[in-house]
Amino acid sequence: METKIAIGIMAFCGIASFLGLFFWVGIVIYLKKKWMAQLEDTLDNGTRFYSSLGLFFAGQGVLQYATVFLWRFHAKRFGMLEKRDKVSKHIQRWFIFAFWEFMLSFALFVVAGILVQIYA
Repeated sequence: METKIAIGIMAFCGIASFLGLFFWVGIVIYLKKKWMAQLEDTLDNGTRFYSSLGLFFAGQGVLQYATVFLWRFHAKRFGMLEKRDKVSKHIQRWFIFAFWEFMLSFALFVVAGILVQIYA
């Protein structure tokens, strides 16, 4: 009985992590097309590193800007402490949501992987 429950949890975590990461890629594409250039103008003085390159770098940019919006330490570390207040809260919420979506999906993926290792 315990193995059947573990298999169900593994399946749920695996499917949920896959769907979550797929959804996160969609959010990254949306943020790259609509808000990334404006954010780079405000926070990085117009340097188009994340929006001009591929999807992989856009994903990194979404995660970096979300950490800037979430934690004062990271904003100060990246030299964006004063600049982050110039970005509207609406845009900040999109980036923060994308960050937590990625973290939740990755955590579910790790849980599924650990359960596979335990019950394999």
